[in-house]
Amino acid sequence: MEAIISFFQDKKWEIVHSLETDARQGQYRDYNSLGLSEASNAVLSSFENGIYEHQWIAIDKFRQGDNVCISTSTSSGKTLIFNISGIEALNKSSEAKILAIYPLKALGTEQELRWKEVLSKSGLPYKVGRIDGAVAQSEREKIIKNSSVIIMTPDVIHAWLLSKVSSSSVTTFLKNVSLLVIDEAHTYSGVFGSNSAFLYRRLQHLISIAGGNYQIIAASATIKNPSEHLEKLTGVKFSVIGDEHETSPKKKTNIILVNSPKENDLLTSLSNLMRYIVNSTEYQFITFVDSRKQTEYIASISSRKSGKDGESESGNIDSDFIKDLPICPYRSGYEEADRNRIQGKLSKGDLRGVISTSALEMGIDIPHLNLGILVGVPNSATSFYQRIGRIGRHQDGVIIIVNNGTIQTESIFREPYRLLKIPLSESALYLDNPRIQYIHTLCLARQGGEDETLKTVLGLESDEFVPNANFPSPFVELCNSERIGEISAEFQTMKAQAGEDPNHVYPLRDIDVQYKVECRQGPHLRHLGSLSYSQVMREAYPGAVYYYQTQTFRIFRLNSYKHLIEVRPEKKYTTKPTMLPTLIFPNLSEGNVIQCKKYGDLTVVECNLQIRESIAGFIETRGRNELDISYPLDKSLGLYFDTPRFTRNYFTTGVIINHPLLDRGIKCPLLAELIYEAFFMVIPFERQDINYGSDKHRAERKEFSKGSKFLSVFDQTYGSLRLTSRFLEHDVIKKAFMFAIDIAENDPRFNSSQDEIRVLKSIKEELDCPAEDVLIATQDNIQTDDNHKKVILPESVGLDTRSGRNEEFFVEDIFYSPTYGLSYKGRHLSETSKRMTTETWKTGVPVMIVPVTALQEIPGESQIGLYNLETGEITDTLSA
Repeated sequence: MEAIISFFQDKKWEIVHSLETDARQGQYRDYNSLGLSEASNAVLSSFENGIYEHQWIAIDKFRQGDNVCISTSTSSGKTLIFNISGIEALNKSSEAKILAIYPLKALGTEQELRWKEVLSKSGLPYKVGRIDGAVAQSEREKIIKNSSVIIMTPDVIHAWLLSKVSSSSVTTFLKNVSLLVIDEAHTYSGVFGSNSAFLYRRLQHLISIAGGNYQIIAASATIKNPSEHLEKLTGVKFSVIGDEHETSPKKKTNIILVNSPKENDLLTSLSNLMRYIVNSTEYQFITFVDSRKQTEYIASISSRKSGKDGESESGNIDSDFIKDLPICPYRSGYEEADRNRIQGKLSKGDLRGVISTSALEMGIDIPHLNLGILVGVPNSATSFYQRIGRIGRHQDGVIIIVNNGTIQTESIFREPYRLLKIPLSESALYLDNPRIQYIHTLCLARQGGEDETLKTVLGLESDEFVPNANFPSPFVELCNSERIGEISAEFQTMKAQAGEDPNHVYPLRDIDVQYKVECRQGPHLRHLGSLSYSQVMREAYPGAVYYYQTQTFRIFRLNSYKHLIEVRPEKKYTTKPTMLPTLIFPNLSEGNVIQCKKYGDLTVVECNLQIRESIAGFIETRGRNELDISYPLDKSLGLYFDTPRFTRNYFTTGVIINHPLLDRGIKCPLLAELIYEAFFMVIPFERQDINYGSDKHRAERKEFSKGSKFLSVFDQTYGSLRLTSRFLEHDVIKKAFMFAIDIAENDPRFNSSQDEIRVLKSIKEELDCPAEDVLIATQDNIQTDDNHKKVILPESVGLDTRSGRNEEFFVEDIFYSPTYGLSYKGRHLSETSKRMTTETWKTGVPVMIVPVTALQEIPGESQIGLYNLETGEITDTLSA
């Protein structure tokens, strides 16, 4: 540690604060008092002091028949509880199957070795098998037949196991599952967690039909309300062994808060620090950042300074470029083989350092790590303790927290005592998301789905869907609607995309469209991971320079229809998108307002929103030079994007904040950003799940004038997880405005004027008024009947929801025919080019026919009217 302090002093880093966490002695208990089997006692015989008190309690609860969750600190012996519980289950029945579920493949690979080791010690003659994407389909059924402990990820259960319930070996396996192990349960949050909540219920439903029964042992980092989280995730109740039972020993950790030198940019300073650690110390380290881009940029700078820049004179790329790097990047979205190479080098001690996102926060045991660098303070205490828990598992450790200038970090650096008081992460599971519900409806309850297939195999009736798990009632209704074919237009589009294989078409980790990244050089094709649509907007938009394992690639073509991004090797330039202001379209019509509260002149509404994010080009940095490049791109450079903007439209929910003072000429985008940052200080959700903006009302409403301004925080997930609904809780909104005022007054980077601060304070004072629930939704005054259908009027726009891309569509005409039904004629606005006039666009771009049911109106922008099916008359006197 002296060498690190010396470096800081020599290179003009500022040490702001330091503290030391105390070491802790372990508390042990004699395992013989549990009355375990001989096999379990054989495993535990090497534990001379006994087992930890919390391990004893957890095993005892399991033996009493409870579902158990261990929510204690990292390296507290949770795996042993899994192992002993598994041995006890196998000791009861030689036919028993243990399904051990780990959220990442890397965890499963490591835990397979531990399960094999413990079964060997037990003397039991049972096998351990692991199934992941690398295991051949032909081998999988043999594994579940011949193994008693089977390791899988939730993704494999969803995409393979439950799609194979027609197989007798899978049916037998489901019948014999007696223990479900769910590790790292705190990671089941957001889209992945909400999808997994339905997956675990599907699994329970099918096991019940097969005649099986099981207990669950789960492990989680310390989170808020773990019992509530686990019950929402799985549909069953748990006994929780939490921090109050924590009895494992703990090593001492030194934590240092530092500011980097002012004369260098942060990424260069970090690179210099890490190179010093590699060249002048014996530390093995992990650096945590909160951005995929930062992992690549920092690793790229480090590799460049070490003489490994990933470029060659021929322009060819090296598929194993990392083999000689002392410091590697690690993030989600890598190809499986690339992840495995990095993890293998790290676990063996062949890497001196790794730069990672939260992807390495959880349970991979890396025994050599003794130094951690946190670039910024995480939003939640859960993430903070997970990150520092990677360090010093077997020896005293050092943690360096580098000020990255975020609101959260600046606040902690001003008041370092708050570091150990930041809030725990909260469960972000939303089971009412209609898209998520329908994905699992297709998997489970469609004709030929999991439920019907398994019942057919077992000779059971399958006409009606009858739940055997704790599903939400709307989901059960949706399943039965699917059985009889009564589903909405949006669901019909999803069904068409899914075909007969929804288990593969819709992955658990995202409900957004997924793009594959490919680099082709002659006959050679290299896959460079995958990206969601929202990640494409940040990292891989047309013309961008995309980083993958420190190597750089130019996005030269983006095929939205094939969901394919084509790249070629590029020099180490950097790009950032030129974002246009986010457009926010609140839907305040009947059925679209979720809740509304009024405090004096302040009105806060949670409602359905349509969001439009657009990129107009990008700024490219080449050394000291910056190029400002606008769309459309120049084809002579081999770049293919011929429209004036790259756009993402999506439907979600969010909160709009309305107050008369917002129309007084103040900077509404600034206030929206302050509120957004403050919200994270109150509720530590993941930043990629929530966004913010400001806009104006585009239609006259009872409560709001046309043109009046509002602030908004909203869910970035397509279809919404309703995370921002928490903003309407009185204590949350009041704390958010309190923190927003503190940021505005103390953080000079925001350059907040006294006018903005006064507005924030005035709005906060309104929150002292009694809350009033108000009804602001406007009824649709367009009356339809069998002969009159609601339509978007010609010369107006809507969103074409087919293919999931939500493209803006210009309506030229409306017609009815027996062949097409009621339909629009028009063109996608994405086909407009700056090089085309309106007339040449209309004559040069082919007319498309879109069913009326596939075009979604844009609140406040689409002009709405009636179409008379008998006469073909269009009534255009009505507007949205």
